[in-house]
Parts: sequence; structure tokens; C-alpha cells
Amino acid sequence: MKNVKRTWWTMTVLALVVSMGGCAQTVVKPKYEQRTAGPVLRPSRVFVYDFSVTAAEVSENQGFFKGLYNSVLSDTTENERELAIGRDVQNRMSEDLVAGIRDLGLPAQRATKGTPLPPDAIAVTGLFLNVDEGNRLQRTVIGFGAGGSQVDTQVQVYVPSSSGLSRLLEFNTHADSGKMPGAAVTGGVGAAASGGMTAGAAAANAGVSAVKGYRSQVEQMTSRSADQAVAYLSQYFAKQGWIPQEKVQQAKTVNE
Repeated sequence: MKNVKRTWWTMTVLALVVSMGGCAQTVVKPKYEQRTAGPVLRPSRVFVYDFSVTAAEVSENQGFFKGLYNSVLSDTTENERELAIGRDVQNRMSEDLVAGIRDLGLPAQRATKGTPLPPDAIAVTGLFLNVDEGNRLQRTVIGFGAGGSQVDTQVQVYVPSSSGLSRLLEFNTHADSGKMPGAAVTGGVGAAASGGMTAGAAAANAGVSAVKGYRSQVEQMTSRSADQAVAYLSQYFAKQGWIPQEKVQQAKTVNE
């Protein structure tokens, strides 16, 4: 009977972990699309310029334990950590956008700021509006969305014109970590089930492990953002006749 109860509690907690993890979302928010008399000429290349990100735009661990966690997890200064996170998400966004656009059938390459845009190319660029790792201790111990992290970007597409660069498209992306069950909740359920190491405690330990490699989670959210950006771009590219309809991907769009 005891084993039956333990199994039931284990299944319940695991179902809770899965359902709460599913609350993470990545969406596209359309902002602008240039109205033209006809399709724009198909570009010979797509230049993906590195998105802007500064230390001021990268916030991390904005809770009471900020200084403690920085000193425990890294010997670098807060500013150095922010810059490192900024470089990570910048690289991930550019690399995933280039790979995704190439998969659509358009030649794409990464370009640093200042690289001239050829007259037969288009530019995909943007900036990170927010890169927030949240409060790791809150997310691990309390759970259910406390201290959640998120990545917000602004994406723009430009084409050369007689008067300079003309904006064709603009949209934002939003990705967040969702509501992750924490040790205070799952640990209590596990203890009630068996008084020892159960699925609840295991889930809590998984949360602690997530803290150690949490920068990769921010990169993962950036990668999800890039995937949604490519999907939205595919719809625009197909509308212009640049790619076949079978290459179009479904983007999850929301209106603000």
C-alpha cells in the first residue's frame, strides 16, 4: 500500500512539473510592415547584423541575494557577467537567424555593425530590449513564476533605397521561462509522500542544477526567439515571392 501511495505521489508531482514547464512561451508581436505597390525584388543576400545589447540592458538576479550569488557562481564582476551574457545572446541570435534564413532558401550571412549593405541585399537587424535572468534563488526555492527570466527583442528588416535604408518590416519577440515549480513546493509534496528523496525532491534538485548552468537557459530563450523570428520572416518572404509556400513556417503571433 505504501508503494502504491508513493507511486501515485510521484506521478502527480511529475505531472505538475511537466504542466508548469509548459507555461513557458515564445511569441511574435507584429509592429510594422511597409505597404508597397508590388513585391520587392528578391535579394541576392541577407545580411544579419549583430543585435545591439549593452550592460545597461542586461539585468541579473535583482533580488536580495544578488551579491551572494554572483560571488558564489563567478569570480567576475557584475559588469563583466552582464557583458558575457550579452555576448552569449548576441551570438546565439545572429547564428540562429543566419541558419534559419538559409534553411528557407535565401543566402544569409552574419555581419558586424558598420559592414556596408550591398544594393542587392537586405538587412535583418535589431536590439535586445530586455535580457533578464530574474532572481535564481526565488525561482529555485519558491517556484511558480517567482523570479522568472525573459528575453525581449526588436527585429527590423531594411532594404537599400535611393534615399538610404528603407524599413520593410518590424516586430518584437518575447520569450520567458514560464512557471517552474520550486523546492519549497515540490519538496513538501515529496516529503509527504515518503519522507525521503522523491520526485518532489528530485524536481527541486533539478532546479538547483538549473541555477549552475542558468546562462544556457537565457541562450535557449534567445534561440526560441530566433526560431519564431525566422517563422515570421518566412511568412513575409513568401508574400514577396522570395521563397516557395512550402517553406513557410507558422509563427505564434499576438497583438498587444
